[in-house]
Amino acid sequence: MNRGMSRIEALPATGTRCSRGTPGWRVLPIAAGVMFASTAWAQSSASGENAATAGNVVVAPQLPAVVVAGQLETQTGTGPVSGYVALQSTAGTKTDTPLIKTPQNVSVVTRDQMDIQDVQSVAQALRYTSGINPEQRGTNTDSLEYLYARGFLVDEYWNGLRTPGPSGGFGFNVTSFDPYMFERIELLHGPASVLYGQGSPGGTVNLVSKMPTAEPLHEVGFQTGSYGRLQGFFDLSGPLDKDGKLLYRLTADGFNTGTQTDYVNQQRFAIAPTLTWRPTEDTTLTVFASYQADPEAGIYNFVPVVGTIQTGVAQLPRSFYPGEPTFDSFRKTQESIGYELDHRLNDVWSFKQNYRFLHNSQTVQYVADDLGYVNNGTELAREAYLNSGRLNSHTVDNQAIARFNTGPVSHQATVGIDYQNIQFDHVFFASADDNVPSLSITNPQYGQSIPYPTFMLGTSNKQSIKQLGTYAQDQLDIDRWSFLLGVREDWTNEDSQSYKTGATTAQFNRAFTWRAGGVYQFDSGIAPYVSYSKSFQPQVGSTFSGQSFNPTTGEQYEVGVKFQPKGYNSFVTVSAFHLTQQNVLTTDPVNVNFQVQTGEVRSQGFEAEAHASLTNNLQLIASYTYTNLLTTQSNTNNLDKVPVGIPRNTASLWADYLLTSGPLSGLQLGAGVRYIGGSYGDTANSLLTSSATVIDLAVRYDLGRSVFNLQGWTASLNVSNLLDRYYMASCSGGSCNWGQGRLLLAGLKYQW
Repeated sequence: MNRGMSRIEALPATGTRCSRGTPGWRVLPIAAGVMFASTAWAQSSASGENAATAGNVVVAPQLPAVVVAGQLETQTGTGPVSGYVALQSTAGTKTDTPLIKTPQNVSVVTRDQMDIQDVQSVAQALRYTSGINPEQRGTNTDSLEYLYARGFLVDEYWNGLRTPGPSGGFGFNVTSFDPYMFERIELLHGPASVLYGQGSPGGTVNLVSKMPTAEPLHEVGFQTGSYGRLQGFFDLSGPLDKDGKLLYRLTADGFNTGTQTDYVNQQRFAIAPTLTWRPTEDTTLTVFASYQADPEAGIYNFVPVVGTIQTGVAQLPRSFYPGEPTFDSFRKTQESIGYELDHRLNDVWSFKQNYRFLHNSQTVQYVADDLGYVNNGTELAREAYLNSGRLNSHTVDNQAIARFNTGPVSHQATVGIDYQNIQFDHVFFASADDNVPSLSITNPQYGQSIPYPTFMLGTSNKQSIKQLGTYAQDQLDIDRWSFLLGVREDWTNEDSQSYKTGATTAQFNRAFTWRAGGVYQFDSGIAPYVSYSKSFQPQVGSTFSGQSFNPTTGEQYEVGVKFQPKGYNSFVTVSAFHLTQQNVLTTDPVNVNFQVQTGEVRSQGFEAEAHASLTNNLQLIASYTYTNLLTTQSNTNNLDKVPVGIPRNTASLWADYLLTSGPLSGLQLGAGVRYIGGSYGDTANSLLTSSATVIDLAVRYDLGRSVFNLQGWTASLNVSNLLDRYYMASCSGGSCNWGQGRLLLAGLKYQW
């Protein structure tokens, strides 16, 4: 078969979206590109018509395979992608923009990639993405999404609107999501305050929900696996009326499972109904809601450095639980409702408004080994904690977009105003140091009486955070050049009241951020780019003199090359960056119980990522990250040291192959290898964790194409960390997080 061609195999029509491993009109991505066969063609085939024609594509249902002139799959920045190669995104500009025209590194994890790898958390979905350390918290990434990009804790956005996360200082009220609800997960590398306001300098993760489809889509399945896992899910979508003006989607997932840690279980139920109304060609209104409950949200406890990666006492097994099963619990719920309105006013102007209300609540109580060893290193001294909190968040983003030309220059200008209002309150209790019984590490006796924590720590408070931002952006195209210019002004108010003392504090901050970048596209598909961007992030608290802290600021220089070869379904990004965060808190050298903002952290490095369909049946993902992170200004012992938990080198490679002929037709085999470099486990850099290389496997079998001829059925088997490699995901302050050991999942799915 020639490059620039695609093969469409005629199979019984189902009306579902075309995808590898999906029944219906099957489209196999090759180096030339990926093509879609429309539902209309499938319907004409089912009604007995000889052929259907659209443009230069002709489909003859009677033939087993037809070779036709091909074109790249038509994509949008928020819609589905067949295979692994995304070419459009909204994460880097808030508009539907080709990745090759975005002068900043953007990574996209597609639904097809998440399906074949059978990811169980947002963190797992990002395992094969460059520039990010997604599993620093070890095994519990389902409920505690602590994601680090370019060395910094990142912010998460959901359909372009900010969600309260760990970087905002919301304690255990970390918004977390079931990945089955998403069409794609995107990472914008580096600062993004000019788009989103206050945020991390390291990057932004944007979660894009599954949206209603015009073609009927039906999927239901279940799976089981390690630690007694039981899981069921369904995804239903399509029109609710004959005219296709009202569409729906209903997606749900639920599971119950044990974990690699003794006495720790996880339970979840999540459901997301969505309705789209299209009264005219120019107007679309989508209303969405979601509910997610985690009655058992997994483990929070750490394990000590000594007895795991350091000797001195008896070696602790990976399954060892330092807490108290009869006392410990971790519960979370989150609900949301919102809408997205798009309206085209005329040929130049369009308007978009996004709104979401989000409510989170959580309660965690646990016994932790925070006090070290006693009785000659045979027992762990422990302390009991309780944290309970609630959070309400209103977020809205208004955008006016104009598309016009000035001579040879085409513009896509965006002006916007966004606002967020977050109300958060929590209480934090701890027991007295000598009230909790210790635990033997060689013969642990659980079921001991744990006194209820009564001492309220100073962090128990209620907070109000408000932010108003206005921004303007222009995307200019002239000949082979694409330029991006953006400016933004933000106003933030943060009020806090301590439940312990009743004292109140109030802070007001104002910040101006901007960015600029340019891309030049050669005929070969090579596109070098350069960009500069800034960020800011408010800091709660004050100095010894009572002066409120200023926001930390970040600035980044990035250069790179993007490569989208003509006639090939592939996309490659290579980037180098220099990023500095200033106004970082460090100890006051005069008043050591207070802090000043004279610290600075520098991050510089290199990232490479490739997504490609190498042949008619072979797909590939490859990534490499080098991060040189350093504390360049500080008043403590971390000066000229590497911050904890960030590996200098990470790399990954994933490939899968689909058999399309012979007795095993429909069998898809995938394998991946991940390298996680060692990271420092203390601020003085005296403790270094070991690196680890883990192997993942995937097998998926379309039973409708097998000898069993079970149309619509797909069986799957996934194994992560195949060789059961023992490793620490990270360490800090004398405690560590185990990495995930071998995990096996087997499933069966039906689509119609």
